[in-house]
Amino acid sequence: MFRAVATLLAAALSLLASIPAGAQAWPSKPVRIVVAYPPGGATDLQARLVAAKLTERWGVSVIVENKPGGNTVIATDAVAKAAPDGHTVLLTAMPIALNPMLIAKLPYNTATDLVPVTLLATIPNVLVVYPGLPVNSLGDLIKLARAEPGTISFASTGQATSTHLSGELFAKMAGLKLNHVSYKGSAPAHLDLISGRVAMMFDNGALQQIKAGKLRALAVTSAKRVPWLPDTPTMMEQGLAGYETVAWYGVFAPGGTPAEIVRKLADDITWAVRSPDTVEKLTAAGAIAGGGTPEEFRKFLSSETERWGQIIRDLGMKPE
Repeated sequence: MFRAVATLLAAALSLLASIPAGAQAWPSKPVRIVVAYPPGGATDLQARLVAAKLTERWGVSVIVENKPGGNTVIATDAVAKAAPDGHTVLLTAMPIALNPMLIAKLPYNTATDLVPVTLLATIPNVLVVYPGLPVNSLGDLIKLARAEPGTISFASTGQATSTHLSGELFAKMAGLKLNHVSYKGSAPAHLDLISGRVAMMFDNGALQQIKAGKLRALAVTSAKRVPWLPDTPTMMEQGLAGYETVAWYGVFAPGGTPAEIVRKLADDITWAVRSPDTVEKLTAAGAIAGGGTPEEFRKFLSSETERWGQIIRDLGMKPE
């Protein structure tokens, strides 16, 4: 009996010894999620939902810290320079992949100073138009834009954002000449859309205006229809084969964070974001839960960088 217990104890001690020291101790203190956007937006909402679930799972406080500004550079730099021990992570969006192409001197090296953890969520854009525009489908819009080249304008929330690049990809794939009008956020863009100063926009924050009849939804940019607009077909359903774009949000850790901690972060964040109560809240906010392994996120990032990088090059945009 004693020998059997001793054998089991020895096996357990051997197993513990095989686990890297960082993984045994982590998390040993509160974990910070640094958000690259202000409080109250989609990214902040996701961070707070996940932080609550992770606090429950880990038994330590998970604190959301907002560091907006610099097209996500301020928050990214803070995390890139943080201790690589898994107690500070970054929640950011597509600009992290595109900034190296658009900003000449970044204070960090995206490839080495940060490590991808997991995709947190995606939000499809919706192609909305001014209600007075004489179109009721994507086909109608394409026909009108081809008949009047250069007269159709589309709004965005800024250069090289998902709302801008979604419009440019549409123009490229449909063979259209469209005029881009950049705004500082969705709110002023929606005002000009509703009044007819601009004709169309790819956006993910117009659900209230759509339901109120102030804007007309023609298509969603995801591969499948979304539950909050079940009667709105996808771009692909309406003949634009291969068109799929989403705004995405992902988690990164400082470069040099031990691989076992990165994987644990990915596993636990995936659990948090795919929990039924989190999925319900994300869906209500128009978002689709993500999750997955660091390898899957790295592959996704590579695909996004390649696709949007080509659009940026086609537009002749240079680092500034």
